[in-house]
Amino acid sequence: MAVCNFFYKLVVEIKKHASRQLEGSSSQKLKQILKMKAFFNSDFTKNTNEGRLMQQKLRIIQAISQNGHGITVPEICEELQISAPTGIKLVNQLQEDGFLRIVGKKETVNGRRPNIYGLNNVEFHALSVEILLKRISVGIIDSNLNILYYRQKTDFELKNTPECLASIRAFILECLQNSGITEDSVLGMGVGITGQVNNATGESFTYFNFMDQPLGEYLSTIFDVPVFLNNDTRCFGLAEKIIGKAKDANHAIVINLSRGLGTSLIIDNKIVNGVMGFAGELGHMQFGRKEKMCLCGKSGCLGNDVGGYALEESFIEKLSEGAGSLVKIPEDGKSIRYDEILQAAMNGDNLSIKLVQDIGFKLGNALGNIVSLLNPELIIIGGKFSRLKEILIGPVKTGLTSSALINPLNHCKVEFSELGDLGGLKGAGALVFDYFELIRN
Repeated sequence: MAVCNFFYKLVVEIKKHASRQLEGSSSQKLKQILKMKAFFNSDFTKNTNEGRLMQQKLRIIQAISQNGHGITVPEICEELQISAPTGIKLVNQLQEDGFLRIVGKKETVNGRRPNIYGLNNVEFHALSVEILLKRISVGIIDSNLNILYYRQKTDFELKNTPECLASIRAFILECLQNSGITEDSVLGMGVGITGQVNNATGESFTYFNFMDQPLGEYLSTIFDVPVFLNNDTRCFGLAEKIIGKAKDANHAIVINLSRGLGTSLIIDNKIVNGVMGFAGELGHMQFGRKEKMCLCGKSGCLGNDVGGYALEESFIEKLSEGAGSLVKIPEDGKSIRYDEILQAAMNGDNLSIKLVQDIGFKLGNALGNIVSLLNPELIIIGGKFSRLKEILIGPVKTGLTSSALINPLNHCKVEFSELGDLGGLKGAGALVFDYFELIRN
């Protein structure tokens, strides 16, 4: 069912933000939405019995959404720390209003089997956008991080210009119109963008910094939904934490190794953003060659030696020195893309394999220092390079061994992400559900 922004209104008033209301599309869904709007438009913020009941009903909806497959009244009472009579009363009211339904019975050893309650025809959708240097992806994501609609644009180059921003806006609008999902069913927009981002204010410091308002605020005005902005790698890390290999990890390092090098830190079971959203800039730590100048204005940044850019530069350099390769130089003057070199390595090209392994060692050597600093239990390598697991794993581990303290290293696993190219897009959508506490991370 289309999700109206009664839910947004409810949550953001609790969090002291502004709100607006949306209506559904089909007549059957509209009736349910109008019921919800009447329910959630109550003045629950006052310190009254009615206000407390409204907040408790919200928490029940959040708890069921987080659980994913329904919960019983005793579980609701335990989650909300309320009495059984109050729990029964709230569930009955939500069921009468059409928000909940019985979805099954819980198996028990003895006694009566309690009913399991789930949401009744309620689907939460997020508009998810991932903006990278050479491509932009748009999707519609549900609260289980399933992709309901997806489209990617690869003839794209990210530039800090009004024209580029206009093209992004047009592509998002085109995708939304073609998705079959009405705008009224979208709870909010999650955006993952490369570069430095302040997730708290919605500011992008690297791109689209020429406006007199934060990028998140601009997009919220254009699309009339709440927008949640973060760095693309932190979005990827959030997806790993919710549905990936970091799901059960309390301390992990998530590497996004694609054209650039990004890092997401999980400490004490939480994604670390830092005071301004810049935490995890491993690519700008001084582990690289000192003679190479970085885009940030400093020399020696690891990102100059580890990532797709570095792979392309090293490949061209080796070809100019007379090395042979399966990869052919384009005759139309276009540059070789690192994707082609990765594919060549997978096809057995010796030069490509050697260069990828060299990057793996440098990455591992840098990560060894971080292992000694943070003592993580898990390192996850994702991004475009992750499909070369068998080529990378040895050099990464050798690099780790060369720099890390042996005891923390012995308690740290190295794994490769299985989320594929859509991990960041799913993580961007998760920003919305995480804010509304509809998912557990």
